[in-house]
Amino acid sequence: MFTQPTLYLGAMNGQHKITISGVVFYVEDCCQKQLLNHLAAMNNFRKDMPLDERVAEVLLDELKAVGKDVISGVEVEHLIQRTKHLRQPD
Repeated sequence: MFTQPTLYLGAMNGQHKITISGVVFYVEDCCQKQLLNHLAAMNNFRKDMPLDERVAEVLLDELKAVGKDVISGVEVEHLIQRTKHLRQPD
């Protein structure tokens, strides 16, 4: 009656759905932990100002520039390079 879904193991990276400042992003498995660690580090040092809006803006710009819908390691690396100064205390 019902067909079993076909699994494509190794053909695609898995994706996770995360929400940053009310914006839903899809992130590949391989870079999800790196992105979440970077966000946590930024928020630990900058408790006086919310940085989630800036991060969401940078990620949206990055995805729009390359015409993609899913955040990969390249986009996470670009985000870190553009916001690494926000991870350090004043």
